[in-house]
Amino acid sequence: MTNKNYKNFSLYTIGNLLPKVFSFILLPIYTTYLNPSNYGIVNSMDVFSGFLVVFFTLSIERSIYRLYYDYNNEEDKRTYLGTIVISFFVISTIILLVLFVFQNSLSLIFKSIPFYPYYLFAIITSYFSIYSIIPRIYYQIKEKADYFLFVSIIQMLANVVFILWFVVYKNEGAIGMLKGALYGTIFTLPLFIYITTRIINFKFKFSILRDSLVFSIPMFPVIISSWILNFSDRIFIEHYFSTWEVGIYSLGFKLASLVLIVVSALDNTFNPIFYRVANEENQLESILKLKKLVNSYFYITIAICFLLAFFSKEIIEILFNERYLKAYSIVPLLCLSYLISLSGGIFNMMIYQDKKTKLVMIATIFGAIISILMNFILIPKIGIYGAALSAIISYIITFLIKYIYAKKCYYIPIDWKYVLPSFVIATALVSVFIFLDIKSLYLGILIKLFVLSLFILYFYIKYNKIVFKEIRDVQLK
Repeated sequence: MTNKNYKNFSLYTIGNLLPKVFSFILLPIYTTYLNPSNYGIVNSMDVFSGFLVVFFTLSIERSIYRLYYDYNNEEDKRTYLGTIVISFFVISTIILLVLFVFQNSLSLIFKSIPFYPYYLFAIITSYFSIYSIIPRIYYQIKEKADYFLFVSIIQMLANVVFILWFVVYKNEGAIGMLKGALYGTIFTLPLFIYITTRIINFKFKFSILRDSLVFSIPMFPVIISSWILNFSDRIFIEHYFSTWEVGIYSLGFKLASLVLIVVSALDNTFNPIFYRVANEENQLESILKLKKLVNSYFYITIAICFLLAFFSKEIIEILFNERYLKAYSIVPLLCLSYLISLSGGIFNMMIYQDKKTKLVMIATIFGAIISILMNFILIPKIGIYGAALSAIISYIITFLIKYIYAKKCYYIPIDWKYVLPSFVIATALVSVFIFLDIKSLYLGILIKLFVLSLFILYFYIKYNKIVFKEIRDVQLK
């Protein structure tokens, strides 16, 4: 990788890392002021908000990563972005009005949570948050990682300040946390509106919207299905048990989601590079470059998931209130589900390069159906563990389908003979220590650090010439 790519990767990492790190650092404070039931309410509304954003945008923004490069001059690119922004406003406003008309039906999603004020805060926050999407994507496709970092820090500080004010100082519990998120979003809204006006033309072209919809609509059911795969388990847990169980599961999920910090930054750097290199004239050279990056992606993802799963018990014991201690037992399973999901995500780009978005749609919808079925079967019987197992089964099936499809598209070879042994060893180590269940906190840390050192030494000796050489040899212009 060039110095610019290393710099962008670092800045994207920081930009994605800081909000999540601050969120995680403050999580012990939040869980001190929120019992598992209140935290379950907040997380349920976060899940609902993520669902709303998809409908507010119809996933049109996903087309920007690919279609932006189809326009040759800057003026056309600005008009393209302007069309997307105008479409955002019209679509989201119409849907916002519909949501309030059908509020009674909407509140049945989480039956124990009242529409006012919880759903109300979530809806308004989601509506205003969509206006940050275009500026953030613009900085990614332009590879302006420093600007991406700037807006990420501003967003983070606004949310943290308002949430702390309402949760800690005002002691308003779950309502305060949702209110703080709303105020933080409104506070940063003028900044994103200003940025948007500087990068777009206020013009609307139906042909642009049509092309964007043709590309992105097949992604819409994909994203909804992904939401089902990732978050529908909270609905099942709340229906069969309570928001208390949702809170316990959500903390485990929150800890496991730290995997996304580095991997998301890796995606932010890798996505533009993948499509840019894939569209170069010398395809043989392009595939060789991308092969090295894709395999490095797998190794990094395995390493991150392993470390988090390996030390999950110690992290929760040290940082969180004892009311949440049960959450540690679910983290390794959730880390495994993330690993499978993120690994399968690399095949999406291979399929998207051939613009065969319907194939990803089919794979993800099928996975979502399996997820719902597994949730119905497993959650009533084994609770939060059923939710985690459901995610693992669903992601394995989705992974295999995407892999089959990717081999028929712009396929980048995977070195399975090196990737799979790393995965098996990491999984075995985590499983052994779950079985041993060392009671002493500090003894457990010492033993795990010793075993981890041996694992790193083994990995370096066995794979140094293969993995690290590939990473060093990647030279992208």
